[in-house]
Amino acid sequence: MPPFAPRPAGPLIALSRDFIRVKEYFEAIVASSGDLICTTDISGRIIYFSPGAEVMLGVPAARAIGLPAHDFYEGGRDAAQAIMTLLRDSKEGLVRNHEMRVKASEGRVITVSMSASFLKDGRGRVIGTLGVAKDISDRVMLEQKLREMTRTDDLTGLFNQRHFHDRLREEASRARRQNRKLSLIVFDLDGFKQVNDRLGHLEGDRILRVFAKALTDSIRREVDAAFRYGGDEFVLLLPETGAVGAARVARRVYKAVKLAMGREGVSTSWGVAELDKSGDMADLVRRADAAMYKMKAGRDNVRMRGTAIARAFKPSTRV
Repeated sequence: MPPFAPRPAGPLIALSRDFIRVKEYFEAIVASSGDLICTTDISGRIIYFSPGAEVMLGVPAARAIGLPAHDFYEGGRDAAQAIMTLLRDSKEGLVRNHEMRVKASEGRVITVSMSASFLKDGRGRVIGTLGVAKDISDRVMLEQKLREMTRTDDLTGLFNQRHFHDRLREEASRARRQNRKLSLIVFDLDGFKQVNDRLGHLEGDRILRVFAKALTDSIRREVDAAFRYGGDEFVLLLPETGAVGAARVARRVYKAVKLAMGREGVSTSWGVAELDKSGDMADLVRRADAAMYKMKAGRDNVRMRGTAIARAFKPSTRV
């Protein structure tokens, strides 16, 4: 054989070609995936950021690589630590479908389902992590809307009676556990039936919506809760509020109703009750309801028992 004749491809060259083909095949799969695929080194810094990750977060790989992965977690280091704890506690070193929120460009926050695993070298030593995340924001939003539909009143947008009982149990339990006050106000619209019969259901619906707005405008949005209990009866649940403070809220609602609906001949009667030491929720509702009906009937009712107090006033004494 001539000294410079080409030799057949050896096993190493064939292996290299096979490796290149596998690498290209893998990269083609990753590039076609719309999921976020990310790997980090042992210190948690990003070393690979897939095209799907670029699209999902609106961040180019060149900018993401080298950053700590927790920079993209809404919960920051705490969220990253939670994932690492789950990985360490898993016998497989694998976390599946962990729901979390990640930060994207332009201040967006995306809810994702994250699966993660440890990356190991040939000796079995952990050298980093692999994370694959699917955007589930639309699903989460739909689920939230469905939950809202089951607990809100379609006409007024307030919580409904079903959610009232759930929320009352939660707040009563919290009040007893933390030794805090909890008050309830029951409202009934006086003259509503007559207006509804005279002017029609469209006007009646408008009045109910106006009253609902008077309730929501009179309470602390992140603390208190307003409910349409049924028909023209409404309830306010006021955590960390005693009967005296609740009566002030009721007077604010009365003033707003008088201003908005006084000309239509609609007013409101109300009754306040404060949760007593027994924590009896049914008794709390009964006392507030009784106080409201006694106001409607024009009778005074002031009753105090320990820390419990139910108040009703004659119509002429309303503020």
